[in-house]
Amino acid sequence: MAGGGAKGAFEAGAVSYLVEEEGIVPEVITATSAGAVCAVVLAQARGHRELVDRTRELRDDLLAMTRADLLFGKQPWVAALDGTPFGRAIDRWVVERTRPAVPGTRGGIPGGIAAAAPRRARPIRLAAQVARAIPKLGRARRSLDGRTGSLLTLDPLAERLRRGGRGIQPITPALVARPGVDLRLAVVALGAGVLRYVTEDGTIVEEDALTPAPGRAAGPVDVIDGVIASASVPMVFPPRLLAGEAYVDGGVVDNVPVAAAAALGARRIYALLAVPVAPPREEIDYTRASAPAVLLRAIGAISFAERQRANLSPPLPHGTELTVIDPVVDVVGPFDVSRGLMLVSMDYGWMRAADLCAEVGGSLRQRVAEATEAIVVARTQAWHLEEEIWSAGSPTAGALSALTRCKRVVRDALNERKELGLPTPHDATRWWSDYEVHEGARPWDLPSRPFEEHR
Repeated sequence: MAGGGAKGAFEAGAVSYLVEEEGIVPEVITATSAGAVCAVVLAQARGHRELVDRTRELRDDLLAMTRADLLFGKQPWVAALDGTPFGRAIDRWVVERTRPAVPGTRGGIPGGIAAAAPRRARPIRLAAQVARAIPKLGRARRSLDGRTGSLLTLDPLAERLRRGGRGIQPITPALVARPGVDLRLAVVALGAGVLRYVTEDGTIVEEDALTPAPGRAAGPVDVIDGVIASASVPMVFPPRLLAGEAYVDGGVVDNVPVAAAAALGARRIYALLAVPVAPPREEIDYTRASAPAVLLRAIGAISFAERQRANLSPPLPHGTELTVIDPVVDVVGPFDVSRGLMLVSMDYGWMRAADLCAEVGGSLRQRVAEATEAIVVARTQAWHLEEEIWSAGSPTAGALSALTRCKRVVRDALNERKELGLPTPHDATRWWSDYEVHEGARPWDLPSRPFEEHR
């Protein structure tokens, strides 16, 4: 199970299909970052009945995590900037600027939003912003304590994983440590400069996924601390101390730990990705782009994609069967907390798993993939259109017309899947007959049904 922040919702949907429809019960689970958060929930189960329950719990947990304060805390130096333009810029960057472009909308959705790309930052009046920010930093200097190497902290998530609450179920490490499932959570030791894994009983093992780390470095450690370390994206979250060593996100080296699964004896491996293997093309003049934009594209997208491809291509023992279940459409951002988009991503993972497990080939497989992609693109466009309508408080005729076109695409593509003999989630009809999920009440003058009253 790969990393990708909130994009892990796709993996939760794929797991739901594999467990509930294919009856798969894993003996080995290897995971990184967001995948580690998912994996530790599943690793509490032994047997199919327990796994079905944990799969449903995982879905509920992730949907309960659609509140930023349940996941992230601000470092003191960031909190000190609240209310300043710098502080607002950081808040925008974490959610909005990391959200992917609306798929299939070059130039905007006709009649609706013009959101083919994340919002542009407003021009910075640097002198005025610095003048307002410095006093706040000065008042907070005693609480900074040198912790300026990251923006946020994952302490709220760690607390929820330990104690539960607010819709999130606690993890029971004793259940994870029981015989029957081998767990490996990828982490990177900053000091030693090596990839390691935290096991189901909290032992830290080397890159071969088997040999304990030397001396005190082997732990044991709290498996929940292992999850948090695996999810600690450098610069965004601080390194996590495990057995005297500072660790960060395992995705720095091993975002899709296929080799670790094979090392543990797995011969039928399902690799669940959260981020598309190929980065989407961007129509941006990078010769004129800002340094952060170039860095994010080069390191955050292109290098990451190459690393995923390498992770999916390790030497495997003869006879090993590897099935890669990956998204093609990018639905949700890594730090997004939009419940509606996460639901779309979960349903996408379910369908993509069903498609790739189906015994079809050639042109038929291509038709299946195209139908699924059409559904996801249209639902994502519909969510963004509806979000604009919810924000405006009143729909325009153009927005309703564009929304109707999206819903028609979803309906027709679902019929295509049915004709091809492919399953869909039980509530799929709602995808075109109703609105997606949004915060707040539906505007009073919006039709109760988005499709049938405006076709």
